[in-house]
Amino acid sequence: MRRGYPVRGLLAAVFAAGLVALAGCATIPASSDLQVVRSIPVGSRLASPAGPERGVDPFRLVRGFIEATGDPANGHAAARAYLSRAAAARWNDRTSLTVIKDAPGAAPQTGPTGGIRRIRVGGSRLGMLAADGSFIPAAGTFSVSLDVVSEHGQWRISNPPPGVLVEAAALQRNYRQVRVCFLDPDHNSLVPDLRWVPAQPASMLPGRVLDLLLAGPSAALAGAVRSVIPEGTRLRSNVLVSRSGRIVINLSGLEALTEQQRRLVAAQIVGSLDGLVPTPLRLLADGEPLVLGQAEWRAADIASSLAPSGPRPGVPGQVVVGGRLRGLDGTPAPGPAGNGQLTVLSAARSNPDGKLLAAVVAGPGDHPQLRIGPPGGTLVTVPVHGPLNGAWDAVTMTRPTWRPSGTEAWTVINGRTVVGVAFSGAGPLVTYPIDATELTRLGSISQLRLSRDGVRVAAVINGRLVVAAVVSESGVVSLRHPQVLREGTLPPLASVDWARPELLVVASAGPTPQVASVSVDGVIVRQLPSTNLTGPLTDIVAAPGREVLAADATGLWAYSDTQQVWEPLLGGVGPGSVPLYPG
Repeated sequence: MRRGYPVRGLLAAVFAAGLVALAGCATIPASSDLQVVRSIPVGSRLASPAGPERGVDPFRLVRGFIEATGDPANGHAAARAYLSRAAAARWNDRTSLTVIKDAPGAAPQTGPTGGIRRIRVGGSRLGMLAADGSFIPAAGTFSVSLDVVSEHGQWRISNPPPGVLVEAAALQRNYRQVRVCFLDPDHNSLVPDLRWVPAQPASMLPGRVLDLLLAGPSAALAGAVRSVIPEGTRLRSNVLVSRSGRIVINLSGLEALTEQQRRLVAAQIVGSLDGLVPTPLRLLADGEPLVLGQAEWRAADIASSLAPSGPRPGVPGQVVVGGRLRGLDGTPAPGPAGNGQLTVLSAARSNPDGKLLAAVVAGPGDHPQLRIGPPGGTLVTVPVHGPLNGAWDAVTMTRPTWRPSGTEAWTVINGRTVVGVAFSGAGPLVTYPIDATELTRLGSISQLRLSRDGVRVAAVINGRLVVAAVVSESGVVSLRHPQVLREGTLPPLASVDWARPELLVVASAGPTPQVASVSVDGVIVRQLPSTNLTGPLTDIVAAPGREVLAADATGLWAYSDTQQVWEPLLGGVGPGSVPLYPG
């Protein structure tokens, strides 16, 4: 391998050297302004852990060990400092990573004699971190017994269990949540697959993300997303840095791809590294520009290849109040949904343009009906039939939710049956079943919301928050891989919606109003202010770039991150308002 010029700037070295670790031999493109970056960046070596204080008592030793396991640097060297020499040498920290609730309890146990003390540590388990960095929710409890022995006059742990126990706060402190980007089945949207990777050394972050991207989606999205990056694609060379400071990624194995597919490869890479490296990126395939005529890529360059993720700016939010569809200022919407011809129970407009309206209305005998049509125009009754062409005796229907095509809406009948409706505008409405068996095993569905990329659903099931993947195989649409998020730590819920592809907002169902944002993997929960809200909350909606709207016992309220309190939109209308954004 030839020698390059000296590194021009520490920042370029730090980012690029993390990518170097992924590459094999260094095949260098002929471009004259490139230079090789050395593999070990300046400043990447971490300081040795201080370890426990001298004279620390057994309880504080055990507590310090649990805190230290959150730091993965140098093979969990910080945690090994709390172990006896023999235990530190044999401890296998790679078998598993269990995420636990902060501040677990500790209690003495009757244990072996001879200078050994046994302390039991136990508490709430939140889930596991898989080998690919994806978080797998698995609420429950854990309990481990740690033996503390005297070694050279200091207490040390002699029997650490295989794997590591990491408090949720320590995970967020020592690991970084990253977005590995794949594509929806129609290749219209980037879909973030959240992963957790060690935050230090920062130089390794981009390389780790590229490695995960090339390896494919996590189990939670299996069958629901696609990657245009062919299996076997690899980094052809060390990552290089141009004289102008551009980071260069050179791939091999893309020969058979069309120009449009190569643009989507660029979208996956740029989306995955967004916020981790300075842009623009120079993307190459076998030493030549990945896309002919465009060597450098920014986030803005991939937008033309992708559909918008949220409602278009000109499509307003709406609300159902008193059986009528209204604007957020209370003005009745045009057409039968707003003029009183129909008694509307809930509604949803298609995303992103709002050209179609799906409404659940009161039908004969107070049984709900689903109707679809253009806003302000005739809403056609959907002939919802069961598997044997018999009409379901619908007692309840959830607020409709739209697939990204803008021509298909879903609802849940009686909490158990998920039905899709396709609207062509010319022919009759077509209904089709969605296999929700894995979802309904968890209980009755009171709300179901499709993500705007159509790849996931979020549901409220018996008051619990559940996400699942939308998988289409052989003409059958199924809801697969359900995960209950933050079970036992969130209050019983009334409502959920998508703020962004990787972020949910939820509203509690109890007398005390609580609103929170929850990452789609369930790790990060952030409480939003509840000032001005009056319990119980009944509904919540969100959309990219829009305020969060919540319906409470008095009316409709709005909140954004620039506010400290909820502001009134429609006050004095009482409970039961149902807000909606397109989607």
